[in-house]
Amino acid sequence: MRAVIVAKDLFKCYAGFAPVLRGVTLEVLPGEMVAIMGPSGCGKSTMLHVLGMLHAPDSGSLEILGKDVLGFDREQTAAFRRGNMGFVMQASNLFDHSTVFENVEFPLIYERVPPQERWERVIRALDLVRLSARVHYRSNRLSGGEQQRVAIARAMVNNPRILLADEPTGALDAKTSRLIMNNFRSLCHTGGVAMVMVTHDPKMAEFCDSIYTLEDGLLHCQRHTLPEVMPEETQNLLQGYMPVVRGAMVAERFPEASGQCIMEQAHRLYSAGMLTRIYAIKGAGLLGNPEGYALPLAVRRIGFFRTLAAFMHLFRLSEEGRQVRRLRQCLPGKGRWGRRWWNHLRAFCAGVTLAGWGREEHIEFFYAAGAHGPATAAWVASRLLGIPYGFAVRAADLLQPGLDWATLGENAVFIRCDTQMTCDTLHEMLPQLKAKLEVLRDPLTLTPPEEEQESLPTYLDGVTSPVTLLAVGTLAKHKGYDILLRACAILQHEKLNFTLIFVGLGPEKWHLRCLAWRLGLRRVVQFAGQVPHANMADIYEHAHIFVAPGCKTQDGESDGLPSALVEALAFGLPVVATDLPGYMEAVRDGINGRLVPQANPEALADILRELMLDMAQCKRLGAAARASVEGVVNADATDARLVACIKTACGKA
Repeated sequence: MRAVIVAKDLFKCYAGFAPVLRGVTLEVLPGEMVAIMGPSGCGKSTMLHVLGMLHAPDSGSLEILGKDVLGFDREQTAAFRRGNMGFVMQASNLFDHSTVFENVEFPLIYERVPPQERWERVIRALDLVRLSARVHYRSNRLSGGEQQRVAIARAMVNNPRILLADEPTGALDAKTSRLIMNNFRSLCHTGGVAMVMVTHDPKMAEFCDSIYTLEDGLLHCQRHTLPEVMPEETQNLLQGYMPVVRGAMVAERFPEASGQCIMEQAHRLYSAGMLTRIYAIKGAGLLGNPEGYALPLAVRRIGFFRTLAAFMHLFRLSEEGRQVRRLRQCLPGKGRWGRRWWNHLRAFCAGVTLAGWGREEHIEFFYAAGAHGPATAAWVASRLLGIPYGFAVRAADLLQPGLDWATLGENAVFIRCDTQMTCDTLHEMLPQLKAKLEVLRDPLTLTPPEEEQESLPTYLDGVTSPVTLLAVGTLAKHKGYDILLRACAILQHEKLNFTLIFVGLGPEKWHLRCLAWRLGLRRVVQFAGQVPHANMADIYEHAHIFVAPGCKTQDGESDGLPSALVEALAFGLPVVATDLPGYMEAVRDGINGRLVPQANPEALADILRELMLDMAQCKRLGAAARASVEGVVNADATDARLVACIKTACGKA
């Protein structure tokens, strides 16, 4: 096994001082962890700087990766160091006001790595130290241990063969130090990275394969063992895995304007080996990696200018141009798109762009996360490339069904419906597509607490802390929040002690605020606005009753099964909901919640009053709600069915 570092008879002396290094000889093997110990001022850091090509020795030889690096000029030295070495110092040296991503990305910018590849390599480097979930955090929000792990990821992002660390755990507590050293050990023994570490702490040195002490400028070996994993067994830690299917998700926007369902679907498809790229029809810029997104797949956005360029394909005289025009004749702008011809044309042109990207990236399957623009774009791309595709239909899409759904559904291998109500409605509209309809509900996007909520208020002579009512969703007419406000006005008139919290934004925001003011509810109603998804768990845990007063509007718009309602069940909240078909798929009256008629504030007030005065019933319904979630949303079964559909379509079942 050939050594990656071979240092012989290294001498180093600073003017006016005794020699720091006096004939140091050292060999480091691939995957080996080497610790260098010694008292302060003995030359440990100097030796590390010489091995890292930061300082030149006065005499001796130094070979790294089989090359005599002492003969390099300044530019060759810098290029070799950037491409083969990583440095971790005692201080993390992060840019305080930059994000974790920006800190780790910095070395790749100097290497002129393309932006798309930079995102993927940064996420994989952060995965090595288990910090990919912090990719969007600013570094000054991290703990000391997390900052040091970011520094390790930054050192590893160029996939170096050699890692040099100067007191990497000197400023950390014992527990965090052990975690850091275990990370180093995994990196070295799995990836074949050679590491030389300077430390004062003998406990940290024990994690290493070999231990040396530096005394009076001479290096003495205290322990030398071979690495646990041989070089032929190592792997490139930043190399992506081989997916089962090279699938691509197509979305109108990524992430969606509200909610986390599409992002959670992307995570699950990626984990199952079904996703290698995400495309968004709308959005500016080449890449856009949103808050909370932490997959090593950069989001490619089409935007206006690429749509305009794709439009020119309609006029080309080539065979490809003629094929595009034939597809255009097969899918004219009708129905919804007849009134909005530009949206249809944009989606069609986006499909032309997706076909080009899919050809470059060897895409085998398109999954459209929407029934209008994304489905049209995926259909065009799949027809141009001759590969299968599927698309999803949500309850909101049924308000304005496209007349092109028959054509889109005919060529799709499956149509995902978010509720049974959506599936039944589609079946009535397009009975010929019955065999392709799959009810696959959206997964939970928050992890509920392991224990049931215990802090429920109890009324004693009508006096207690306020009962917290919670409503989460877009502030729109079909959510029925005006009905909820009128019901709360009745409860306030009866002098019941409660607080109502609205979470979300929407077109009805100011109408609802004005209504709350007119009804005299300003002191009991809070409009929290858009809350970061990571903070929603705390809101659910401190609420007592979840209210979903949705209704069907005069325009025919109604709710499906909101993810917030399912999350409330998972957090053990009793749910008061109206009798919409989508709601009744999750809420059973008197078992895990209560159902009331639509647009009936008096009936809603009666149920809320009953629950607010009987917290024992709330606790019973909340416990049943937690138990019922798995039957409503079985994520594992949904993933298995979706994966089976994609594999079958691609001939890999």
